Amino acid sequence: MTFINTVFEGRKWMYYAGFAAIVGLVILTQSCKPAVEPPPDQEAGKLQESVAIQKKINQYFYNDVIPKLETCWNRLQGQGTIEMKYRYVSDADRGWTLKTVEVGESSLPEDQKASALACMQNAVAGTSFPRESADAVESYLVDWVWPVPLPADAEQQMARMIGGSGGEGTGCDGRGTAPKCMTCSGYPTQCITVCVGEEPPCTISSYPGGTKTCSASGTKCASGGLFGIVGVVMF
Repeated sequence: MTFINTVFEGRKWMYYAGFAAIVGLVILTQSCKPAVEPPPDQEAGKLQESVAIQKKINQYFYNDVIPKLETCWNRLQGQGTIEMKYRYVSDADRGWTLKTVEVGESSLPEDQKASALACMQNAVAGTSFPRESADAVESYLVDWVWPVPLPADAEQQMARMIGGSGGEGTGCDGRGTAPKCMTCSGYPTQCITVCVGEEPPCTISSYPGGTKTCSASGTKCASGGLFGIVGVVMF
């Protein structure tokens, strides 16, 4: 009888262990789902915040970068777009100062990417844009898509951007540029891509009791494109 009870108890604990493993897998799967395209922002305050950040960054590029970029940029060969990833760090003057810039995706001829990067590095060297008093983080990622060549009506596009309220077109710039930032919400926590949020990737963390959640890095992030403003959900 003792032998039978031992076998029964062993099978029972194997069953519990298997059940616990399945539950754990379900929790893990639900806790960090793949990033999904966000629905339109229904909260006016968050839409305005996203649009305001995109406007601030575009004004910085238009006023401080384009005057030094234009001649070199318009010597590039081909037509298309090129993604630039800028890393800014906080400085003593309450600004975001450029640290690095690198090339992302591009539809330009392959041999033009290095030339575009060199043009941009020279234009953004030593530049910065204002940091909000609430910004407690030390790093800011700006993921921006640039047209090649620069638009002939850049001044008019700038004026339309300043007067716009966001939400027009598609993507983060009204021209289809996909969101590259992230935010997390809900329980179990879900990570979604947004135009203005935090820097990817989504990471899984364990808390007492075995709860699994996901979160972005905590580093500020904005994605978009020249003269474009589109607000999307931001929790």
